[in-house]
Amino acid sequence: MDKTIEAGDSPDKGWARPAYQERSRQQRDRLMKAGERVFAELGFWQAHVADIARRAGCSVGSFYRRFQDKEAFFFALQADMAAHAEVNIAKFFDDPACMEEPLVDVFRRLVRNTARTMKGIEGYYRALFELSLRGQDVWPMMRRIEVIEAGHMVELLKARGVAVDDHLQTAAHLAIRMLHGQLISCMLHGPGPFTADDPRLHEELAHLLVRYLRLDE
Repeated sequence: MDKTIEAGDSPDKGWARPAYQERSRQQRDRLMKAGERVFAELGFWQAHVADIARRAGCSVGSFYRRFQDKEAFFFALQADMAAHAEVNIAKFFDDPACMEEPLVDVFRRLVRNTARTMKGIEGYYRALFELSLRGQDVWPMMRRIEVIEAGHMVELLKARGVAVDDHLQTAAHLAIRMLHGQLISCMLHGPGPFTADDPRLHEELAHLLVRYLRLDE
């Protein structure tokens, strides 16, 4: 498979059959939640459609009425995660507190919220890396989320009177990628030296963002 989802596409476009009835939508949501948990426990390649269907409380036939196969299911799950991420990112930066708090406090909240969200879908990230190691092109949607989040960060800095140039825009993108990478590494590869949910890590990363973006000068 080599499909990517562009901005404005429906989260299920190309990966799952439409769920028009409420019962069908509820079943789809149960399958998504069940799949994330099964991937967390078994990994992508060891998980079977039957495991996902059983956890969701539905039949294997119901799964295949919604998804072509396990890989199509994963990419529908990825699109669903990305859609939620976009909403949550916009909600975070639209919070009036982002204009009032010291930037280090804003970044601390950003790190904490990101860590909590990622930890809640740890199975998705495990499956993502497994697919990537087998040659699947799973990264375009992740890169797109980074660009969106960096864009919100730049707009916030601009609104707070920070002079924004091409270097800062590039630095913001890299900063978001480093933030995500560090948190994912802590989740999947163990503490180094902090766990992903350790407030000390959130504090260190917040100060790192301030220093790297040269906001303390």
